[in-house]
Amino acid sequence: MVSIKDVRLSNSSLKVGPPGMVALFVGATSGIGEATLKQFAKSSNAPKVYIVGRSKTSATSLLKELETLNPQGTFNFIQSEISLIRNVDAVCNEIKGKEKKMDLVFLSPGFLTFAGRQETVEGIDTLASLRIYARFRIIHNLLPLLVASTSPRVVTVLAAGREGTIDLNNLEPPSFTAAANTSATQTTLALEELTKSYPSISFCHAFPGFVNTGIMNRAMRSASGIWALPATILRWTVLPLAGLIWRKPEEAGERFVFVATSAKYPPTETKGDEVGISLPKGVGVAESSVMKNGERNGVYRLDENGESAANSAALAGYRQDKVDENIWKQIEAVWERALEKTV
Repeated sequence: MVSIKDVRLSNSSLKVGPPGMVALFVGATSGIGEATLKQFAKSSNAPKVYIVGRSKTSATSLLKELETLNPQGTFNFIQSEISLIRNVDAVCNEIKGKEKKMDLVFLSPGFLTFAGRQETVEGIDTLASLRIYARFRIIHNLLPLLVASTSPRVVTVLAAGREGTIDLNNLEPPSFTAAANTSATQTTLALEELTKSYPSISFCHAFPGFVNTGIMNRAMRSASGIWALPATILRWTVLPLAGLIWRKPEEAGERFVFVATSAKYPPTETKGDEVGISLPKGVGVAESSVMKNGERNGVYRLDENGESAANSAALAGYRQDKVDENIWKQIEAVWERALEKTV
């Protein structure tokens, strides 16, 4: 476990590092994303940050706080419904028209719900889009900018360590647990496919653990039918007690800034000596998702404490069967179908 003391020591070094880090945060107007964005603003040296969210009006107070936390920083809000692939393309085109590089892409959009499948106008389950298809479209579109960075990193907050066997013929299952398992497995395999072609980028798939952001309360509110009463009881009994022991958003934010900037998570191929903030004494480099002849593949499956998650037997089998290639092809096929609906 990376101690919070080491996390804070590492993050403090950002202030004296090179200025002008360019970052994109998607899903950062609430919850873990917002907490991470605030800690990033607080710690960084004159960063340039793009924040994507559904309402600029609702984000007014957040933007003012970011400017207060870092008066030398530049914070640009892009209003968009990011569950739509066409909107993702528009956002990325706007950024690519303004920037020559991208140092960090931090992705945490999504929500928990028991309400079942809810499709976007492009025919994708909304939650599946936010967890997989929109996120990977962002990564895909910004690859040229990421490659131009001396130390690029992608962090996607989801469910590393929770991968398992999935139905490859149904990657948008209606069940809450099956959907969570599927998106976790898809994420790791898709990142492992990407790193083959983009070895200079560090890819981190991270599990946040239990963080007291209110997301479980909102999920319980979505329960209906026979689950409505049990969910209500849980909301008023278990959740208040659980909130007392769950991690505070501020600490989760600090830990994710560490994941986003530390040399603990190097890519397969480095550009010179720059791979992130130097490691505090006693903190070692993380084990990547695949280790071959002592070399890392640049993809990291991380637990809530920033350490490598336990190996998954399901992932090992999927790698051997080249399912990672098929997962990426299926993601591209979903993009194609979605964009056809917008013509």
